[in-house]
Order: sequence, then structure tokens, then C-alpha cells
Amino acid sequence: MQAPARHYALAATVAAGGAVAAAGAWVLQRVDPNATGSPLPGCMFYHFTGLYCPGCGMTRAAHALVHGDLAQAVAMNPLLPVLLLILPLLVLHSLGYRLPVPQRAIAALTSAKFWLPLLGGFWVLRNLPWPPFSWLAPG
Repeated sequence: MQAPARHYALAATVAAGGAVAAAGAWVLQRVDPNATGSPLPGCMFYHFTGLYCPGCGMTRAAHALVHGDLAQAVAMNPLLPVLLLILPLLVLHSLGYRLPVPQRAIAALTSAKFWLPLLGGFWVLRNLPWPPFSWLAPG
């Protein structure tokens, strides 16, 4: 008896995602993106504009997570830990699995109507120079 194609798709997705995550963790374990002359690229948007984009600090946040420093990861970019919690749910949902999560939540998390205002608001707020908004800036 052959396994359904869905199981092969799940296995391939998990294997590919696991390989990419393991490779990224391996690099971040050995390379410090905060160090001068780091081979990891900085944010080009910040380089040209001096403003933080929603992704600014993601590499440094991932580096902190690989080293077990959740507080530093949140300080660098509070979106990364949240996205890492949501991502497995979205992958399983996209593979067709029914999750013990309200369908309204899944619908919101897969909607541009949710993400565009969230990321746009985060982008604007993290560039405001006074507390509490300045706490959203990387570092």
C-alpha cells in the first residue's frame, strides 16, 4: 500500500524546512552579526534611508535566540519570536491539516488585511524617536 501524496508533501516540507533552519542556526551559532566586519549583510533599507524596516534586527534576533537569549531577541526585533510561534501553524494549515485553533484566527493570520496594517504600523512606530516607540527599534 502506498502512502498518500500528502504525506510525501509533508515529509518533504518538514525536511526542507528543518534543513534550512539547521543550516541557519549553524551559521548563527558561529557568526556574530553584531561584530564589525561580519559576513552577514546588514539592512539595505536602513543603510540608504537611516530608517528601520520591519525586518531590521531579524538576523541579530535570530542570533540571540540561537544563543538562548530571548530578551535580547525581543529587543532586536519583537516580531521574530512571534513569527516563529505562528509559522508552524501556518505551514500545517497550508498542508491541509485541521488545527485545534479557531478558523477565524487562521483566516486572520493568512490574510493580507491582517499583515499589511500590522507590519505598516510596526514600521512607522519603530521609527518614532520617543518611548515607548523607541523600544521597538533594534538594539
